[in-house]
Amino acid sequence: MDKLKIIIVEDELIIAESLKSILIGMGYDVPAMFRSGNETLEKFRSGLADIIIMDIQLNGKLNGIETSMELRKISTAPIIYVTDNQDEYLRKKAIYETNTVQYVTKPFSRMDISIAIDLAIKALKKHDLKLKKDHETSYLVNDSIFVKESHGYKKIQIKDILYLQADRSYCSLSYQEKASTEAKEILFSENLSFLEDRLAFAESLVRVHRSFLININQVYKIQENRLWIGKTEIPIGKTYKDNVDRIFRFL
Repeated sequence: MDKLKIIIVEDELIIAESLKSILIGMGYDVPAMFRSGNETLEKFRSGLADIIIMDIQLNGKLNGIETSMELRKISTAPIIYVTDNQDEYLRKKAIYETNTVQYVTKPFSRMDISIAIDLAIKALKKHDLKLKKDHETSYLVNDSIFVKESHGYKKIQIKDILYLQADRSYCSLSYQEKASTEAKEILFSENLSFLEDRLAFAESLVRVHRSFLININQVYKIQENRLWIGKTEIPIGKTYKDNVDRIFRFL
């Protein structure tokens, strides 16, 4: 079995190294450590982490909660917060607006971290079980999906999907109907990473940015770090640029 991957986002190097030592001693893999929210969002990629340990008070423009809210668009990894801040408002915001499983106060012990990770692993198993159940009970065919409406399910062809866009913990799906010249939109309460997992069978749907999953067959123009689907300009994230270059044929 592969080791559980845990990344650390902490601007105090001594604390970060201490956490890393504790995690490695427990048998976990620490593939990356970041010191700011901006660095985390720039370098984070899908599959990098199973669990994230995040300091709330980070140097730079983004604090840990704001960073986690952005990460939620691209990752379902549970988050363990570590902080010396006793602010009740921040604590509640961290718990209710991000994928938080535990809130650890500094200074922390090895046992504090161990308990937090156990809770995170429990959350991971619950998420995996939900995905498995959804796959078993959902009606999926190779060329279409069925999306719930007020009175049943609406069929949408994969080829008609334009793109999916993350918006905080929600996600919108834009698609084209044959009878209309305007794109239609459906809003989901799940985040983009969850829907990306559900749509993994559709090879034409590809992640190009932490906020966008696109239908590569709907792209009509690419320019440097941008592409266009219809009138919509979509950014290409640095993490996804190499994959985009491999997918499309350039002469």
